[in-house]
Amino acid sequence: MDKKPKSFINNTKTTFEDKLVKIALVGSLLPSITSLIFIVTSDLSIYLRILLIFIIAVVVIYTAFLIRQQVIFQLRTSTNLVEAMTSGDYTLRANNKDIRGALSDFNMLLNSLADRLATQSLITREKQILLSKVTDQIDVAIVACDELNNITLMNPAAERLFKKSVENAQGSPLKTLGLQSVIGQSINKITEFEISQTKRKVYVRTDTYFELGNKHQLIFITDIQNLLREEERQAWQKLLRVLSHEINNSLTPIASISETLSHIVANQDSEQAFAAQDKQNMSEGLAVITERAHSLNHFIQDYQQLTRLPLPNKKTFDLLALFQSITLLFEQANFSFPKDNIQVYGDSEQLQQVFVNLIKNAHEANVSYQKKQNRKASNISINWVTNDNFVVITVIDEGAGIKNEDNLFVPFYTTKKQGSGIGLTLSRQIALNHGGDLRLSNNVQKGTEQIEGAIAELSLPLA
Repeated sequence: MDKKPKSFINNTKTTFEDKLVKIALVGSLLPSITSLIFIVTSDLSIYLRILLIFIIAVVVIYTAFLIRQQVIFQLRTSTNLVEAMTSGDYTLRANNKDIRGALSDFNMLLNSLADRLATQSLITREKQILLSKVTDQIDVAIVACDELNNITLMNPAAERLFKKSVENAQGSPLKTLGLQSVIGQSINKITEFEISQTKRKVYVRTDTYFELGNKHQLIFITDIQNLLREEERQAWQKLLRVLSHEINNSLTPIASISETLSHIVANQDSEQAFAAQDKQNMSEGLAVITERAHSLNHFIQDYQQLTRLPLPNKKTFDLLALFQSITLLFEQANFSFPKDNIQVYGDSEQLQQVFVNLIKNAHEANVSYQKKQNRKASNISINWVTNDNFVVITVIDEGAGIKNEDNLFVPFYTTKKQGSGIGLTLSRQIALNHGGDLRLSNNVQKGTEQIEGAIAELSLPLA
């Protein structure tokens, strides 16, 4: 025998309100039958009996009808309220006036739920407005695509970058923007894309998010072309300023002394004799020319050293052993450093050059400051701590601190009489080649603005 369709079975089932009516009728059946028996067996007239039986039947049926209507009204009221909340309308509330008991608790729960959903909806809308304003104002281009790699969202920065409105791009494949190489990949790097028929340097980062259980992709693109050009322009300006300063320092005295020597030679041709003073002037002039020529040649060699820094030959080495060997070079300084050893992955020869340079600067800063303070000790504190996959090494002196922090890493800038101005620049470049960094700052006492020397922080990857 074939089974009946599900819809038919559901339609033939008794409704909830009909069940309540049946319960009410069954509950009133016993007293009604008792009343009917009493009426039938009584000595009342036939008309009075019929009237009483009619009244009992009407009361029972009307009571069952009222129960059914009241239940239907309350259920439909609650259904309308829940349906309104499902549709996003949180303004309706259940009427809880003159109601007690479980129904009152149920209505209070519905009203509380409506209030909470209304508050959350308001917060969500405000956050969406805030997020929309942020994405509209930032310079980072944001592109979102669905699980089929079709564009679903572009902020104004993306519209300007790709010269395409979101209305025209929405629903189009991601490859129409030239971003097919980032589909389904996790990227966080600087790369070059052809955007609007022009190759541009951009920083690309991708991320994912879920919508209705489907995985979508977010692409963040920062156009760094103009930023790189500006940084390049500023770097060239700094380099040209330093080169001009150094070359002028050599060429100006050479030109002046050469002119003086030319006058001496001209006078010698006319007088056919060299005075002793003229010979001394010529000897001193030639010495200055030689000294400035050597100085200019030394400057060029320093520049070549900075531009021809080889890549590090990385190996694992003991940091403690390296510092113990370096500190032997500075007998007049007092060192304090941890006794625990750390394995570092890097080029020990290049890093030794960095540490020697930092310790030498710290020792010279101590000596210079101690002469003013009439002190003899040169205390240098060396420490290292691990942070995630890096070790941070600090070198702290007791000098006067750093007066001009802006020019610390400008090539060939120095405040020392015999300095070349490339030590810190070379040290930072070595640190960057190792995947780390070098920072210098004043060691300011906590709670005050008093400077207690300078602190150099070098971060390097652990083994």
